[in-house]
Amino acid sequence: MAIGDFHLHSTASDGVQRPTWVVERAAANGVRVLALTDHDTTEGLPEAAAAAARLGLRLIPGVEVSTDLGPADVHLLGFGFDPEARELQEFFRWQREGRRTRVEKIVSILREHGMVIETQRVLEIAGEATVGRPHVARALVEKGYVASVKEAFDLWLGNGKPADVNREKLSPEDAIAMVHRHGGVVVIAHPVFIGGEYVETVRQLTAWGADGLETYYKHYGPELVTAHEALAGELGLARSGGSDYHGLGNPDDRDIGDIPFPDERVEEFVRFLEDRCAVPEYGVKR
Repeated sequence: MAIGDFHLHSTASDGVQRPTWVVERAAANGVRVLALTDHDTTEGLPEAAAAAARLGLRLIPGVEVSTDLGPADVHLLGFGFDPEARELQEFFRWQREGRRTRVEKIVSILREHGMVIETQRVLEIAGEATVGRPHVARALVEKGYVASVKEAFDLWLGNGKPADVNREKLSPEDAIAMVHRHGGVVVIAHPVFIGGEYVETVRQLTAWGADGLETYYKHYGPELVTAHEALAGELGLARSGGSDYHGLGNPDDRDIGDIPFPDERVEEFVRFLEDRCAVPEYGVKR
C-alpha cells in the first residue's frame, strides 16, 4: 500500500462512500496524506477534514474537473487551491447544473431504447452528490436492465455509446488558468483514458501550464508506469498517483492506497505541493 493517494471520490460526487468513510479506510490502509477529488465539487472537504484531523492524516484540497479538447474528454485534478474562492465555486455550480441537464437527456434516450428509468430515481441515488453517469448506471442495475455498472457503461453510457451525451465544459486551457489563479496546481488525470495520441495531448496540456501527470494510477503495470515516469521527466511535470477510488466494484477497481506509488515519490509530490500551493493542507492557508 502507498502512503499517499491523490485521487479519491465520495458521495459528494459519484462515489458510494461518505467522505468520513473514505478517510477512515485510507487510514486503515496506511495512507498518511490524501486528496478528496470529487467531480466539480468541494462539498465533501469539511467532512473529510474532520475525519483526517481525528485520525492524524493530512488532507490536500482537491477536485476533478472535466474539460473538452476537440473530441477528447480530458480530466484534470486540481490541488492546493483556495476552496472558498467565489469564481471556483460559481464554476462548480455551473458544472453541476450541466450534469443534471445531461442526466435528463440520458434518461430520455434510454427510455427510447426501452429502458424505463426516472430522472427522479437517479437523483435519489445521487442524494446530495453531484449527479453523474454512475448514478444512471446504478438505476439501470436496480431495474435489471444491466447486470453491473460496468455493463451499463460498456453498452450504453460510455464514450461513443448510444446514451453518451456531451455537456458544455470549460476548455483545458481555461481550467488550468482558473486553478492557477486561486493558488493551485493542475495534474493531468489518467492520461491513457484520453485516447488516441494521448502523449501529444499531454504535451499540449503542458504547454498550457499543466503542472503534473498522474503517473502511478491504480492498475498501471510496470511498463506503463515507466513510460509515464519518462514522459513526466521529459516535460518537467510533477508525478502524482491515485486509486481513483469510487467503490463501484468494477473489475479494475483498487482499494484506497493500493497503487504503485513509491514512498519517496509520495514525499516528493507533497514537497512540490508545499512549494507551489496556496493551501497545501485543507484549512491551512499561506
